[in-house]
Amino acid sequence: MKNSIYYLSLLFLLATSCVQENIEQPKMGLVSFSAISFTHFGGMSPNARMLEDSEWKHIFKESATLTITHKQTGAEYSLQYNPNDFTNAYQIQLPYGEYTVFSEVTGGDFEKFLPFTISGEFTLAETSLDISLQGSTDYGLVTVKKEFVLSANLDGEHELEICDQGFTLYAYVKDGLTPTLTIYENFNGQALQKELDIAAYNHYHFYLKLTEIQGTVNLIELAIGSFEYHEEFFEIGAEEEIKSVTDADGNVYKVVKIGEQYWMAENLRNTTYCDGTPLETFMPPGITMPYGFNEQPDYAFIKADRYTSENNYYYNREVARNEKNICPCNWHISTDEDWMELERYLGIPESDLYSRRRGYDQEAADQLMALDWPDIYGAVPPELNITNSTGFTAYPNGRWIYDIDETGEGLRWNAFSFTAWWWSPKEDSLKMRSIQSEGFSVSPEEVSAIYRMGSSDGARDGHILSIRCVKD
Repeated sequence: MKNSIYYLSLLFLLATSCVQENIEQPKMGLVSFSAISFTHFGGMSPNARMLEDSEWKHIFKESATLTITHKQTGAEYSLQYNPNDFTNAYQIQLPYGEYTVFSEVTGGDFEKFLPFTISGEFTLAETSLDISLQGSTDYGLVTVKKEFVLSANLDGEHELEICDQGFTLYAYVKDGLTPTLTIYENFNGQALQKELDIAAYNHYHFYLKLTEIQGTVNLIELAIGSFEYHEEFFEIGAEEEIKSVTDADGNVYKVVKIGEQYWMAENLRNTTYCDGTPLETFMPPGITMPYGFNEQPDYAFIKADRYTSENNYYYNREVARNEKNICPCNWHISTDEDWMELERYLGIPESDLYSRRRGYDQEAADQLMALDWPDIYGAVPPELNITNSTGFTAYPNGRWIYDIDETGEGLRWNAFSFTAWWWSPKEDSLKMRSIQSEGFSVSPEEVSAIYRMGSSDGARDGHILSIRCVKD
């Protein structure tokens, strides 16, 4: 009997152990969330005049929570993510099954980020699954191009935010609102206003555009994506032209129109490319430079100006060649062709445009030189017939030439009684322009001229010159 009980117990244990071993662990899979898309973010109004793909990259809050719910068990899983950054996919291990996914970022009537809701389902039945999240929103987007604009607001209190490296102002606005957009232009501070009727998924883009009629600025509402296209005009005065331009560092420059060109009336003082990349800068107390200075890929050399309250900024050839553009966006370094157009306007004949020295018969340089500079003798030479009739306002800034001598590395300043140098890139080479007066060493009829020269790439002749910018 005891043996029978023993064998029955043993059979029971074997049976129960077999049952336990046959219980399967749930299969697991890796779920990756790699993007958020708004597939229907586009205006489809019956009044639409043009539909295009949008280039706007949405701006979101920096943190959000994704809630993933197993439909059979009700188990919830949370995943923190940054909606602005899907450089690396957000991943989570989950048991096989059917799931719902939900995320929501709420906002007020006016926001600097896009409020949105994500709601969807997926089935995990394999070891890995990649999902692109589908978002929806009840907000529209208002943007203003920063060019010629001091500031912009909605309903007089909601200032538009700066983004896109300072090129654009923006705000997200809730569907159904009718705010008044006010844009202050930077010519005389006049306020331009437009009442908006916000619809979700619509992008309302505005910019100030100068027409061919001098001084007339038009406010144009333009959809840059799959949105409505509108066109409305606001005159802000018949006599005004572009008076100033601002670079990436925030420096404001006077602008002068010469012929059909808009030129800066000052030398560039910028140390940041249009895309936001900074330059190396050097502000030595003397002219001796640190070792390796000449080998910097691109740099600005800053020295106090003897004639104005501003520093002089001199740039090496790599800056002049760089496609990142050291001038304000929508402006460029004055090219060889830009200078030739200017020289034609000054009266220089076509036959002289490719000569080394030009314009002394037309007193072209005198039309570009500032009126208030003293030469080395303490006054403007009487032989010069300076008028600055163009408003170009060139001061004698000279140039710096990189030299290597027995004392080490350094810079040599080069200037005559009056000399000013600028880079003037050409498509297949790098040119230089200068205005030079040779003081009392030449006859009065040939006192000043404009010079056009090439740039040597030799290490012993590293030119470091000023830059003037021209509007695109």
